[in-house]
Amino acid sequence: MKKNKKTNLGKRIHMYNSLQDMEKQFANDVATMGQEFTKIAEENFDPRNPWDQAVMVAILTNMLAYVEVYAELDGVNMENDMKETYKMNLEKYRQQYDENLLNIKH
Repeated sequence: MKKNKKTNLGKRIHMYNSLQDMEKQFANDVATMGQEFTKIAEENFDPRNPWDQAVMVAILTNMLAYVEVYAELDGVNMENDMKETYKMNLEKYRQQYDENLLNIKH
């Protein structure tokens, strides 16, 4: 795995001074890598195109299954957390979409 110096990815053991420091680093890692994934998605996929949607869903579900299998090797079941996070983010994006529609109509 190529290490990204801006994140703590790849480290098996993390040491922090506080829970807040850990949460800050986690948020940074998510944002940093999320930007990388978003860049790839925006450059290669049209989210309104059904074909592109299907290709992206196939890739993402494959990645989720891959992560879950390796988490299970460590005795962790991430499936429920993934479902909860998905539902939370889905509601957030639906709300953003509804707000954007309201702004367009006015």
